[in-house]
Amino acid sequence: MPNSYSVLVGDPQEGKVSGPSGKPPHYLINVNAAGSTYQIAVNIESDAGDSQVLYNIQTNFQPPDASILTALQPGMNDLTNVQGNPSIDYVRSRTNGQPLVTLSEMQLLPLPSRQNSGNLQNAVIQLLNQATADPDGVIYAFGRPYTDGTGIHNIHMNQGNPIGQYSNENAIWQDGAVLFQLPATNTWTAIFIAFQGESWTTDDNGNPL
Repeated sequence: MPNSYSVLVGDPQEGKVSGPSGKPPHYLINVNAAGSTYQIAVNIESDAGDSQVLYNIQTNFQPPDASILTALQPGMNDLTNVQGNPSIDYVRSRTNGQPLVTLSEMQLLPLPSRQNSGNLQNAVIQLLNQATADPDGVIYAFGRPYTDGTGIHNIHMNQGNPIGQYSNENAIWQDGAVLFQLPATNTWTAIFIAFQGESWTTDDNGNPL
């Protein structure tokens, strides 16, 4: 049975680093949409073991069908049962016949104690600044909505987890990502995030083969 899955669409605002003590922090982005303020929680730091973060940033991203994205309403759009565009699947999605992202394109985010561990956070801040500077900039955040509907998290690959703590999150066409649309420069930028322990070879339920 699929988990809840949505894309939050809106006007990006300021952001900040936050998170519970003892756990890797997230970068929280505020988004204005349909008269309400929402929050996007983006993983920005690696943890030890299989929780080390992999990421890929595409500055000239081409959505499979941009018109479908731009037709979405501001706010939270439910995609729970949508197996295809605009839902995102790192293994199955295609644009111009090619995968949106591949494992070979992902970079390993170093642990916090190591040099360049803040690369992802710095990139998120830079992209957010560009989006807020564009009067028509739009952010699209794919993931799992908060239980109270005020935000969205799990902005990362949500399949291929081995049996254990996170295997209940496995599903197809429910991967997370953040897209920035900048009409001023007619460009799209995408951030894809996964974890080192996730498999990129999965069955029809998103479980590792």
